[in-house]
Amino acid sequence: MQKTLIFIGIIMNLFYQSQTNRFVYELQYRSDSTEDYRKTLMNLDISAEKVKFYDQTFAEYDSINRAAKTTVSKYSTRTDQIISREINSNKNNWYRDFFDYFVVKTNDEMSWKLLQETKDYNGYKLQKAVTKFGGRNWIAWFSNDINIKEGPYKFRGLPGLIFLLEDAEKNFIYQLKKNVKLSQTYDTNDFVETHFGKQAITVSNQKFNAYLEDLYLNPTRMLSDNIKNGGKANFKNETIETVDELNRKKGMLQNGIKSRYIFIEKDKQPNFKK
Repeated sequence: MQKTLIFIGIIMNLFYQSQTNRFVYELQYRSDSTEDYRKTLMNLDISAEKVKFYDQTFAEYDSINRAAKTTVSKYSTRTDQIISREINSNKNNWYRDFFDYFVVKTNDEMSWKLLQETKDYNGYKLQKAVTKFGGRNWIAWFSNDINIKEGPYKFRGLPGLIFLLEDAEKNFIYQLKKNVKLSQTYDTNDFVETHFGKQAITVSNQKFNAYLEDLYLNPTRMLSDNIKNGGKANFKNETIETVDELNRKKGMLQNGIKSRYIFIEKDKQPNFKK
């Protein structure tokens, strides 16, 4: 069967200076089996020194901004899966976008169990592996033909590239769709390392959760300060001009905060009190 994913010269050329190999994954994710899937494309960029994983839409907006030579378009992630790390490292910079911009530094070495089960996927022979991570049980299918020990999000360390990945409940499903070789190292500084001009604030996961939990308890605080200073607030394309109007939206704002992310690492998610 002819391989539909093109990896010509990928092993020999992967670590040539100033090149980026981009692997595009389709991500389907949901909070539980009663919900419909959200779907998006994610880029896994691998260069000589760095591995980065982020929403493909960031790269699309970045192209618009470069063409305009200004920051005319911005995008905020819904996946909470913006990652950068050194090549061959398990130490991740996990960038979190919620009003402000944060980076949580984590060490995510995984213990994989390789199984004998194999299957074909677009002409590649894949081998099965399992691990536990983030409070979930995970199943990965990787190719020994592609000598790259990387995969979506923080998942890495298998003998080959991860093509397919899902948790046991199928709430997160990744499928490798294509590979693109870029002649230059792709510059993500405007949307990974920073967020369209906002510098990343280093925090622990506990402090980030405390920030979200506090915001959930008092969701009108940031917007009400703007109104008190003579400005206006916008919520779901509606202009809000008074604090009373804003307070009436409190429940909707709380629901928006609570549902913004579907936390892939459920053992590290915040506790939104009722």
